[in-house]
Amino acid sequence: MDAPADADPLYLIRLHREELFRHDVEFVWRWMSETERFPSWWRWLREFEAEGGGLVDGGMLRGLVVPPIPYRFRVGIHFDEVRPAQHITARLSGDLHGPADVSLVPHGTGTRLTIRWHVEMRKPSMRAAARYAKGLMVWGHDQVIDITVRRFHEVLDRAATLHDPSDRTG
Repeated sequence: MDAPADADPLYLIRLHREELFRHDVEFVWRWMSETERFPSWWRWLREFEAEGGGLVDGGMLRGLVVPPIPYRFRVGIHFDEVRPAQHITARLSGDLHGPADVSLVPHGTGTRLTIRWHVEMRKPSMRAAARYAKGLMVWGHDQVIDITVRRFHEVLDRAATLHDPSDRTG
């Protein structure tokens, strides 16, 4: 995955993360698609909005991200192509800019979820901080990703334990 063509390498953050879930692809997708629940799952997400149907072709999610270091940033995720329970191709915009994709693949009785992006920090204060403490900026980014994944595991495990998998009321 390539970074934006005009991106300055000093301000780039690359993510390639594979995560195994013990639940099947359809179950993971079903809960991943519950975008209206995101603010209740992730405390770092504020001012959340979904447009155009959420996790569908042409949909968009937008919000304020508050990582565990003293900066906040706004990001939008534009879904270019969504193949339910298979693959998402997207673009990040706002204070982070660049391509992203997510894939879901059966792995035994579970799911391997792969998330990739190569984004550029666009917010002036983030860029200034990256000049002197890029490692700290990347650490903050990685902490948000770790918290997100850990919490999604908890959501899925709780849903599987407490609810019939066909029950979307959660």
